[in-house]
Amino acid sequence: MADYFDSKTLLTRGINKLKFNKISTPEIDARILLTHATKSKEIIYMHNEFCVSRKHKQDFCKYLEERIGGKPVSRIIGVRNFWKNDFSINNYTLDPRPDSEIIIDVAIKSKKSQKSLVQTLDLGAGSGCLGLSIIDEIKNSSLLSLDTCEDALKQVDVNAKKLKLRNRLYCTRINWFEKEWVKKIQSITFNEKLFLKTNFDIIVCNPPYIRSSDINKLEIEVKNYDPLKSLDGGIDGVQSYRAIFIGIKELLSKDGLCLFEIGFDILESVKALLKEFDLKLIKIHKDLRGCDRVLEIK
Repeated sequence: MADYFDSKTLLTRGINKLKFNKISTPEIDARILLTHATKSKEIIYMHNEFCVSRKHKQDFCKYLEERIGGKPVSRIIGVRNFWKNDFSINNYTLDPRPDSEIIIDVAIKSKKSQKSLVQTLDLGAGSGCLGLSIIDEIKNSSLLSLDTCEDALKQVDVNAKKLKLRNRLYCTRINWFEKEWVKKIQSITFNEKLFLKTNFDIIVCNPPYIRSSDINKLEIEVKNYDPLKSLDGGIDGVQSYRAIFIGIKELLSKDGLCLFEIGFDILESVKALLKEFDLKLIKIHKDLRGCDRVLEIK
């Protein structure tokens, strides 16, 4: 029984297995999974063939089965590339998607030239990909990252350390459904040296926006692997928007930028809430597919 296996042969078999099971991106998935199994970047580029140990082969086969079962590659390897960096994710964080990168693009273009400290608030931070990507690009900035889940906040901390941004980050557990959540934020910005004022130049949020009745209709990769708290927007899909809009004016500076991601079918409901809470819709930003994705509000 062989103790070592040829990398090229294993990769080819892996690609064919994923193709047979109708995985949409078999080649790149197989390359990433074999790279993860062997801890060798050679697989991604395949400059040279090399020997793969029996243990690494077994790991690769296990990852292929998980992928065929619907588990996203990012969940298997525990990492998702977002904007310009790799972010570690766990079972308590939403898997970052490319469509959310429009938030980073808009924020940078709007505030990168600001001379004074750019204070950023990330509501429902998850992995921290939104807020950390912004302050990584805007050097004179500080970040307050909030989430309801301690295990998600631990992941924000991990990613901040990896990006060498920990000294510009304060993260804590705050729930926007709780009373006086705005005052808790203002207390932090008043007392912490990272912040120079109690409001923010940039506020970003990707809240849960799937109607509760639609959760089971989602793709397996989403409904089985993203945390429910990050998906379920309540009976009408806008439960979180309603809670946040109550206090958002108190948190946004006079010339501040406030960006909210939305789902494809809740725009009119969110517009109605903006009117109810006397907020102004400045612009609707489209995603890579041309769909309405991010609302810029005041």
